[in-house]
Amino acid sequence: MQKTYDVIIVGGGITGTSLLYTISRYSNIKSVLLLEKYDDLATLNSNSRNNAQTLHFGDIETNYSPETARRTNEAAQLLLRYAESLPPEVRSQLIRKVQKMVLAVNDFEIGLLEKTYSNIRRLFPALRKAGKVEIERLEPNVVKGRDRSERIMALISQHGYMVDFGKVTKTFADRALQNRKLKADIRFGTRVMRAERQGDGFKVSTADGGEYSGRFVVFATGAYSLYFAKSMGYDKNLSVLSVGGNFYYSKKVLRGKVYRVQIGGIPFAAVHGDPEITNPDVTRFGPTVSLPLSLEKGHGGTFLDYIGTFDFDIPMLSSIKNIILNKDIGRILRKNMAYSLPVVGKREFLRNEAGRIVPSLTDRDIWLAKGIGGVRPQIVDEKKRFLVLGEAKLKEYGLIFNVTPSPGATSCLSGAVADLKEIAKHLDAKFDTEKFERELGPHGHHLRHI
Repeated sequence: MQKTYDVIIVGGGITGTSLLYTISRYSNIKSVLLLEKYDDLATLNSNSRNNAQTLHFGDIETNYSPETARRTNEAAQLLLRYAESLPPEVRSQLIRKVQKMVLAVNDFEIGLLEKTYSNIRRLFPALRKAGKVEIERLEPNVVKGRDRSERIMALISQHGYMVDFGKVTKTFADRALQNRKLKADIRFGTRVMRAERQGDGFKVSTADGGEYSGRFVVFATGAYSLYFAKSMGYDKNLSVLSVGGNFYYSKKVLRGKVYRVQIGGIPFAAVHGDPEITNPDVTRFGPTVSLPLSLEKGHGGTFLDYIGTFDFDIPMLSSIKNIILNKDIGRILRKNMAYSLPVVGKREFLRNEAGRIVPSLTDRDIWLAKGIGGVRPQIVDEKKRFLVLGEAKLKEYGLIFNVTPSPGATSCLSGAVADLKEIAKHLDAKFDTEKFERELGPHGHHLRHI
């Protein structure tokens, strides 16, 4: 394996491999190295066990602003077109079409949903309102057992998709390696310890004593991207609040995806019910919300690195205070604290969450899924002194640090294009816009309505 590359990508999840694929397919860059500290691709948040397996368009995510919905829609369609370009036998294993709805329960939520619909109906012309009769026809168990006096309403679309993002990750890598004009290497079991400037590029040092030189380095390591940025002296007044999520399972009780109304401006996803792409016999409910003191679920050794992402100063302490004291966040955290407890947790989750979607469920029908759920890096903006919705992309000369909370998997190709443009400019290389748009469609401010 050579030691010098045009581009070094740190991280083998969907963000890193989508960039590897985009470089391979749409540029004339000569060499790229991807470093992954675990023994396979997509072992963390990109793995189907650790996310909701949803291609987010912004049409049923009621905590999105219209502009966020527009950008999310555009990004999702790039990934959808990519999936459509795959052979049918491959595509059927990683993405499947499914109906979806966002459900409002009670007058308050119905009012919020009506407002959301009026703001986005032009962007999503296939989205329609539905009352109890149509909801019952499409999702019988959402109505079965519900109090007849309880008002419900939904926004419904037949253009939903469940996605195995882990398998998508591997197709990106496999297709990138098919380009014989590109010197592309992937090195597993290689933990990056630091990167430092060296001449016009960077030296990347690993735990096994390896050293690699890159003219451009991209960190696609989730919450660790900010850790590396801070270790290299790039603060940007950001910190990370790790947000964990667990899921409950039941037997199959839903035909499609059923989301709940979410509070605008709050980045925590409301509990929703989803089909499971890897097991058609179950329905998954979640995610719950927790605040683990780690950057990666199941890796307690990441605690000290997590602490390293914080600035223990007045802006940061003020930010944490504002987050904890926010009434909506406080209410969410208080409810969710109980959901992982034995016995009482299942009953509380059923009463507050799953039972609001499928009223006929009993506590004998659901169980806490073991080893399911991940940790998302929720960004804290110390200038605004609050959480911010969406990803952060920190850019310095020859460096990009990608911090990707949900819906980072949905936005992977959109983010990869943005990164490639920066890289191509820095390296005086070419990004083949014409080929990209011919194969995956326009990007920027163009949309294909769904």
